[in-house]
Amino acid sequence: MRKSDRTFAVALFAITLILCSWFLDQAQNDNTVSRGATVAAIVEQGTVHIDAFAHLTGDKAEVDGRYLSEKAPLPATIVVPFHAAFLRLGLIGPSPTDHINVDLLRLGGFLCGSLPFALIVLLCWQRLQHEQLRTPVAALVLVTFFGSFLFIYSGSFYGHLPAACFLLAALVALERDRALLAGAMAGCAVLCDYPTAIFVLCWAVDLVLNAWKNSTERRWQAPMRFLVGGLPLGIALLIWNTALFNDPFSVGYDHVVGYRPEGGSILEKFKPEALWGLTGSSYRGLLFHMPVLIVALVVWLRSRPTLRTFLDLRMTIPTLLTFYFVCSIGMWWGGWAFGPRHLTCIAVLLAYRGLPLIARIPWSRTAAYAVGALGLVHTFAAKCTIWYSQPTEAHHPISEVLVPALRTGEWSTFQWLVLAGLSAGEGCVLFILIFALAVLALQAFERRQLA
Repeated sequence: MRKSDRTFAVALFAITLILCSWFLDQAQNDNTVSRGATVAAIVEQGTVHIDAFAHLTGDKAEVDGRYLSEKAPLPATIVVPFHAAFLRLGLIGPSPTDHINVDLLRLGGFLCGSLPFALIVLLCWQRLQHEQLRTPVAALVLVTFFGSFLFIYSGSFYGHLPAACFLLAALVALERDRALLAGAMAGCAVLCDYPTAIFVLCWAVDLVLNAWKNSTERRWQAPMRFLVGGLPLGIALLIWNTALFNDPFSVGYDHVVGYRPEGGSILEKFKPEALWGLTGSSYRGLLFHMPVLIVALVVWLRSRPTLRTFLDLRMTIPTLLTFYFVCSIGMWWGGWAFGPRHLTCIAVLLAYRGLPLIARIPWSRTAAYAVGALGLVHTFAAKCTIWYSQPTEAHHPISEVLVPALRTGEWSTFQWLVLAGLSAGEGCVLFILIFALAVLALQAFERRQLA
């Protein structure tokens, strides 16, 4: 990579990180509180049990009369050392029993929301750079991701974005024949969001099949390295499950308080209504909440994909299996959510593979900017007001929730500039202006580099 490209990459990452950290989530909702409670319990009380905070969240597991977070462990684990350091320095206070400290939630939102979002944007830009298209691509990447439901979850202490970031890093490593790193990144993804194991297993099978077809002496090197890279993370998960849930193959979701899935398994029967609900609907549809993927889908279909493409174990098959899995869980809609949060990993990997297809063709680039602009209007309106607070029963969330919030001026106060004394409305306007200026500046810089 040229020095100018490295400089641009650093600038793109920094600008993205600043923009996606403009809003940091401090809401006391079940999902973020469950993870925050684990961090607070470990650092402040020396235990993984969240008994002192269990009344604050419905997202909890009960084992032997004690309470635990039912979430995958890595996001909370990432935040633990930072919270411990800041607590010791007096930069963050302990959490009282009536709420989780908002500074802890902001810290979790930055580390597990903003940082992975910025890394995903950077990796997708680098992928487009390899195409050597002689056209600016940073603006296309920024419009794609900021104009999607993924931006809503940047700045929030969820597990989806770190899982997607690790999974994307694993895919990039596989493409560069770095199987050991790919295995480690894939293992981290599973420890952030268990369903990513579907992708990991498919990739392992793909490596084994490729080795089987290969006749060279070192043909088994890649699958073995992938296994070795992921094995320590797998062992860590088994130890975690045994210590907390008394069974190496039992996870927190098997012990959720007040909920028992059909048949006793998280995987229930397939729900036909989820097909439209998770694809094109304004309720939780992936294409509606990440509209640039519509253009990518059209370009891909126009390329006349072969049967081999549909049987691709790197992308197509694990995507379909994950989609089937989400359509078969009890809360496929994700509760109070903006878009299909359970499809975060699919959205990121589809964008990573789809953006190069879009960028090669002038008409598709134009179309992507057009639908991406609509996505920006949608996501910025939500980020400035309701975030992901779209009730399950609101099947037309734009007209039922978002538009009323805009009319009444319910501007989000979860902004750093609000803490500095700026009004919430002024902060939202300033954010939009800075985003627009940043996109134009990056576009101009790339054009100058390509001239």
